[in-house]
Amino acid sequence: MAIKSLDELNILHIDVLREIGNIGSGNAATALATMLGKKVDIDIPDIKLLYYNDVAEVLGGADMRAMSMTVGLEEDLNGLMLQIVSSGFASNLVNTFYPKEINSLDDIDEMDLSVMQEMSNITTAAYINAIAAMTKSFINITPPSVGVYTIGDILNNAQHQLDSGAGDKVLYIDESLVIENTEIRTAMIMILKIESLNKLLDLLKIV
Repeated sequence: MAIKSLDELNILHIDVLREIGNIGSGNAATALATMLGKKVDIDIPDIKLLYYNDVAEVLGGADMRAMSMTVGLEEDLNGLMLQIVSSGFASNLVNTFYPKEINSLDDIDEMDLSVMQEMSNITTAAYINAIAAMTKSFINITPPSVGVYTIGDILNNAQHQLDSGAGDKVLYIDESLVIENTEIRTAMIMILKIESLNKLLDLLKIV
């Protein structure tokens, strides 16, 4: 039976979505290690369904500024994936390629954004490839849109851009990465249109 919102997901649904998140996180860490040429370890991610307002609070509040990379999902599944990172994450990544002191998001320039965009393209693809492999489906991703905004604006833009019909909750994946003894955190957020969410559950053979 088709669900009408994320509120109708049962424990089995959520457990399978968590498993997808776990596999995607592992793939993303491997992809990031290859990109950086460094060892990247990842803790078991904290994966949960959260209301938009709760996501904002978890990330430091609606007025907190952060860098957002947004990728569209097309073909067999339609939706968005957002990766939200702090200046610390950006500094660690950028300094892998060239030396630059980044003390705040105000220090980010176009070249830095290009590095972050490439990183997002690789890590998001790792998640999507995990879903595609599990469901034997084809999912295309659009080039990442990267920028610095408030958490509130990031979430509001995603909600209005997609209008998923799945309610006010999203799949939130809180990751803790360790890159050469430096721990950094990043958040991945998946928002699927309600038709695509039902299609995903059907492909996974979950009733």
